[in-house]
Amino acid sequence: MKKIRLLGFDAEKWDGSFEEGRILLTKSRDRWRSYLGESFLLLSEKWTDQMCEVEKRYSISKEMRLFTRCTECNSLLVDVPSEVVKDLVPERIFLSIDHFKRCPNCGRVYWNGTHVEKIKKDFEAIFYGIIF
Repeated sequence: MKKIRLLGFDAEKWDGSFEEGRILLTKSRDRWRSYLGESFLLLSEKWTDQMCEVEKRYSISKEMRLFTRCTECNSLLVDVPSEVVKDLVPERIFLSIDHFKRCPNCGRVYWNGTHVEKIKKDFEAIFYGIIF
């Protein structure tokens, strides 16, 4: 689910109920069969292969907005001045990064560190030539 959120999609853990406009992505054949709305059965075990499956079915690359949602609570992130997060991030990060995003719901802080480049490379391998 976190990978879908990293791509900028509104993703929630399924609570067992039907919600209009949502697509259930699942590896469970029982959930897939019983869901009242649209559902998609993921066949692969690896998340990268699952993303390929979803791309083939829904062409999600056309609507991706990388790093715009909180990976923890799914809220849209907002840009914040570095002074706002000064006491919330390690000093070395505060001194070396000048652009931060923060979740208005849970308060989590995000920045472009080396982990972002690795994630982008992972996504590039899946969506090669589409978003980069």
